[in-house]
Amino acid sequence: MPAAEELRAKLNEIREKCLTCKKCSLCETRHNIVFEDGIPNQKLMLIGEAPGFYEDQQGKPFVGKAGQLLDRIFASVGLSRDKDVYICNTLKCRPPDNRNPLPDEKEACWEYLKAQIEIIKPKIILLCGNVAVQSILGNVGGITRIRGNWYKPENAIVDVYGAKMMPIFHPSYLLRNDTREKGGPKWLMWQDIQEIKREYDKL
Repeated sequence: MPAAEELRAKLNEIREKCLTCKKCSLCETRHNIVFEDGIPNQKLMLIGEAPGFYEDQQGKPFVGKAGQLLDRIFASVGLSRDKDVYICNTLKCRPPDNRNPLPDEKEACWEYLKAQIEIIKPKIILLCGNVAVQSILGNVGGITRIRGNWYKPENAIVDVYGAKMMPIFHPSYLLRNDTREKGGPKWLMWQDIQEIKREYDKL
């Protein structure tokens, strides 16, 4: 298993390339690229959708209210982005007004996400939200129906280097659906994060 320093050096090479990327029009409106956060952890990677306002300002994924909720979800089972999770997004630049990424934007940014997966080679990938799911698994259905299910490497439409994958709700969706009632999104997320931790502990 490569040392964290070796993984970090390889990721930094990709990040440097990303800094000057002009492959799509998002380079004209971004303040910062949003490349990664957390640690180069070969156990667990989370792939989100695209940067929002706060992410664009700070250059890190999941730093707004949704990111704070994500941290609390991880903390509820003893995980943290500082020690246990590598976090990145499908897109590295913020789409204007937080709209969904366009197909050409996802295609332009794919080489960076592909490199991150290839370098980390995580055992578990969490696909956070519909955009991440579609980018890795294709059109397998809406997040509400498929969340909480494990997908095998052969289910992916791209090479995930042996990773098991689970679609999960995006924390911004949980913020809009705040009920904790049994069967609600937050209750379902609690079931999912416990299952994720069980798999993590087996590694």
